[in-house]
Amino acid sequence: MKKKDNKRLTALATVFVLSCLFFVLSASVLAPAVAHNQSEWVDETLDESTELPDLSITAIKPYHYGWSDEYGIAKGEPWCDRRNYVNVTVKNNGTAAAENFEVKLYADGELIGSETVYELEMAATQEVKFAWSLEGAGKDPLSWVDSADGAICIYEDTSKEYSLRALVDESDEIIEGDEDNNELTKEQKVVWNGYMADGHLENYVHDTLEGGILYTTGDGGYRSYDSGDSGTDDTYYNINYDLQIPGSVKLARLYIYYTWAKPSYKAPKIDAVLETPSGDSHNLNMEQSYNDIKGDFGADIYAWGTYAYDITNYVQESGSYILSVKNLNDGGGDLNFAAKYSFAPPAILAVYEDKTEPKREYWINEGADLLMGGGEERPYGGFLSLEDCLNPAEFSGEHLDLEVEEAVLGAVSIWGGNPTTGWHSYLYFNGNELGKDLYEGYSGAYNAEMGGFSMSIGSNDAQIGIELTDVTNDLEDDDNEVIQGDDGDNMMPANAFLVITYHNEEEEENGGGSGGSSAKDTATATATPTPASAAPTATVTKASRTIPLLEAGKEVAMIFQDMDVSLLALKADTDVSDAKVVVERISKPVEVTEPSGIPYVYLDMSVEHEEETANIEGRIEFKVSKSWITANNIAEVTLNRYHERDGWTALPTSKVGEEENATVYFQAETTGFSIFAITAEAKAETASTPSPRTTPPQTSASTPPPTPAAHEETQTPEAGGASVPGFELAIALCALIGGAYLFLIRKKNH
Repeated sequence: MKKKDNKRLTALATVFVLSCLFFVLSASVLAPAVAHNQSEWVDETLDESTELPDLSITAIKPYHYGWSDEYGIAKGEPWCDRRNYVNVTVKNNGTAAAENFEVKLYADGELIGSETVYELEMAATQEVKFAWSLEGAGKDPLSWVDSADGAICIYEDTSKEYSLRALVDESDEIIEGDEDNNELTKEQKVVWNGYMADGHLENYVHDTLEGGILYTTGDGGYRSYDSGDSGTDDTYYNINYDLQIPGSVKLARLYIYYTWAKPSYKAPKIDAVLETPSGDSHNLNMEQSYNDIKGDFGADIYAWGTYAYDITNYVQESGSYILSVKNLNDGGGDLNFAAKYSFAPPAILAVYEDKTEPKREYWINEGADLLMGGGEERPYGGFLSLEDCLNPAEFSGEHLDLEVEEAVLGAVSIWGGNPTTGWHSYLYFNGNELGKDLYEGYSGAYNAEMGGFSMSIGSNDAQIGIELTDVTNDLEDDDNEVIQGDDGDNMMPANAFLVITYHNEEEEENGGGSGGSSAKDTATATATPTPASAAPTATVTKASRTIPLLEAGKEVAMIFQDMDVSLLALKADTDVSDAKVVVERISKPVEVTEPSGIPYVYLDMSVEHEEETANIEGRIEFKVSKSWITANNIAEVTLNRYHERDGWTALPTSKVGEEENATVYFQAETTGFSIFAITAEAKAETASTPSPRTTPPQTSASTPPPTPAAHEETQTPEAGGASVPGFELAIALCALIGGAYLFLIRKKNH
């Protein structure tokens, strides 16, 4: 009987275990269906007393510079062809905290970005910041056709309406009290801001000669239609030029710089007559114009510009020249042109040949680019920063392979260098800051001569800024560049000149030279390092900024163009004056150890100031090439800071935005400045066996999960794999009971 009983017990145990296995398989089949009907399950299992979060989007705040919560308006609307930002406000209206949910922002249906909020307590709000890049979007609304008397401007409305749509918990990962209030839409008009740098100066001529160049505005002063000055109406204004030309004129150019032309989108119709020392008079026809406006925002969109005339045939002798200027459309009868305008004193440029002078190479650039930076100090400019208002002029091509004696840079900016405003202008050459507020001549006569180039302003009220400076030590072998930057000065860069003087080869052969070095020897341009992982070359490798006042507790942000660092924001615990900021891409110093991971680039960032007790913290936004990330199979990017004592420290780094097929932006915070390294970790190789499914975090108001690092990805269950409540417990019980039953049977048999 015992054997028969044992057989029966064994059979029963087998049936029991098979039943448990059948139950497990049935539950796994039903799991996706139950997860699919999660809301129905919630309705059936949760009563009105259950505490749940309730997430909603309460505000979408697009801006370029900042947002004023006090007035509920943007400090600078988003602008075309600029990098802008959008703050999205999320509120938890529920009775429990919400954890690990995504906030997404779309523009016209295209995803701008997705950010994770790791915890939001009930009744709390949080702002999520998105970078909204409109670089390359839109175009200048102003174009023109040149006539003999002036530019006929053409206006085109290039603004665009964007639909911004913000969503929270789009994939319904969070169980909420209300699932129908998770999104908000805002319509945003984006226009062109012409106060930014949008009119690069163009090269008119690049040539060589034995001779020199002179630039002068004569005795002319600024003429205003508001004051009823002659020359702005139908009466002539005369400017006298005493030109002492050492040799024969190779090229002569006249520039008339006009300002505040009205009505909006109109340029002036100007009559210009030149009288030579011989008494001959010549009516001048405009050859080329350059025009700019502040942009399609606010009222009174007045044009500024430069009219250029070829006067080579009329300037062939030394002596007194008289230029007479008047407004041909003072009554406004010709609707193609402005009725009113003001103008700065016209300038004559003469390039002359003189065999007693050394060999020189020169570039002449001209144009008109109306700028107004200054941020909060110049709100009517659209809250543009210095970095928005950097006007470049390129001196393209490789210069002569001769020994360089001297290289001088000349710059002209209408309204540049106004000493009474307190706002600033900057001058850069090949990425190196030459200084700020260098322009001379705005409100006093000025002249300078250097390297075969002379510049002069003869009036005490010219309202033109000029600068002539030595750039020999900053000269590169080819493609040199000057940048005129505005930080609130409100100016219009109009000319840029480069003159290189070479050692006389004949004197060198006879032993009469003074010695010298080649351009390759004298150049001190910043070298672009090549990291081991082959990061793309940056256009600009070094930049410096000066912050006149860094107020305690107030963040000051600086934007860098064409550099690895795109933004640096500083905050001090006490007031700091004249802080000098330098950001430079470098090669890794020999004494510095290798950081962990794949190095992208090394950076040297410093903040110099005289406040010894001040602590300055920084928020660093940097960019990494998307092609580099793809080529190196990168999973994670980190900014690291080097300490002489502690070595490398990884800073919490998060992704803040990206440009399609171009650049990914990251952000990190630092408590100090030294050498930094951008490094990356490659993705792990795929394992041969599938990884176990991860259970999603449970929402709990009382026990929040630990906050993951900013750069770690929060794991979520695979699609269709949501778990059934109690499913794991049922499996465990079945296995336990079945195992215990078999154990008892085997024990009894023994």
